[in-house]
Amino acid sequence: DKKKDVNVMLGEVVVKATKIKMAYKGDTLVFNADAFNLPQGSMLDDLIKQMPGVQLKDNGEITVNGRKVDYLTLNGKDFFKGNPKLALENLPAYTVNKIKVYNKAGAASRIMDRDMGDKSYVMDVRLKKEYSTGYMGNVEAGIGTKDRYEGKYFGMKFTDMERVMLFGNSNNLNDN
Repeated sequence: DKKKDVNVMLGEVVVKATKIKMAYKGDTLVFNADAFNLPQGSMLDDLIKQMPGVQLKDNGEITVNGRKVDYLTLNGKDFFKGNPKLALENLPAYTVNKIKVYNKAGAASRIMDRDMGDKSYVMDVRLKKEYSTGYMGNVEAGIGTKDRYEGKYFGMKFTDMERVMLFGNSNNLNDN
């Protein structure tokens, strides 16, 4: 038996790399926003709902691996004081670079330079460089049957030195 060399032409093969969705850097959990497939027009809440181990409740409460997030920050700054739903529903997902989740030392711990038991669990939304300073807005309007109407406006300005946000909502749908 003689062996023959046989050349076979294979079809084209396309290799696609996938992006890593999440990784730990020390004690910080980092989510790469670009690794998630979101439809155009998605907001931050849509992105957070897709993140593994993260749950978002209707009232805006976020849990990561069962632990409640105390604060939602924007580029490390507490921008949405007690009302993360404003960011979740109005910040476009395409502006987000990374989302970091970590324990942040409180004011007493920073002053005393040791753990004073005042840590907070923080979710920090890091914007892409081109969106990290400037203006952003979102306007919605709608009308329906039985004289129903809704109108919303969300606008914000943010730089390293100042953060300003304006939100308005008018409707007869019993929606806050």
